[in-house]
Amino acid sequence: MKHLSRAALAIAVCALLGALALASCSPRRAHAAAAAGSGRRFELDIVPGPHYLHSVGFLFFRIRIYPQLACWIESPDGKYVDTIFVTTKVGRKKWFGAPSAGRPEALPVWSHARDQAPLNTDAVSGATPAGSVRVGSPLAAGLSAGTYVVKLEVNSSFDYNERYTRANSGVNGQPSIVYMGRIDVGKGEAETDLTAIGTGSVDGADGDIRPGLEGITTAREMLQSARILYHDR
Repeated sequence: MKHLSRAALAIAVCALLGALALASCSPRRAHAAAAAGSGRRFELDIVPGPHYLHSVGFLFFRIRIYPQLACWIESPDGKYVDTIFVTTKVGRKKWFGAPSAGRPEALPVWSHARDQAPLNTDAVSGATPAGSVRVGSPLAAGLSAGTYVVKLEVNSSFDYNERYTRANSGVNGQPSIVYMGRIDVGKGEAETDLTAIGTGSVDGADGDIRPGLEGITTAREMLQSARILYHDR
């Protein structure tokens, strides 16, 4: 078999690096993942499902894909309050070979919501959790007592199916899945399950939630469960 030319090899390596960078980074301990603590705080409890990780073939390699996710708080009338946790690539827009705007199609609902307020990404971002995890946040300490909406958005690149193909969804594949729950703050210990309510824009054009999960297959199985806990002490 003939050897690859230097130019062909360089192109292959660059393409591989680009694909790796578009996928989530390999999991490390998240900056915000210290669930232990005291005082008023939230904890995001995530249990991966059977499709939390998947792999795709690229040239001579198989690449393991880790999902991107973001969890944030909104007021009861839908106004963005603050972010509990977001994976680093989305939060800091650190995508190799992507436009300066990053890849809003990865987590479009959160990306458009966070544009309403400045975000200290160093305080809330971290690598994709490798497995079941509780991500702690002191955000609750600064909130007034009341009921808040919690949203969680999850997406995995190259997650194609019959409806969302490489031709019509680029590197995104199936769109992000948005989960939601409501939780009381300042009224004692509380927790609530986050339930899938719809999907984000497949091309990141807007921050709207498309109700329902029509056309979604394996993306339904990224998470086995997700819930938010509020600690009052």
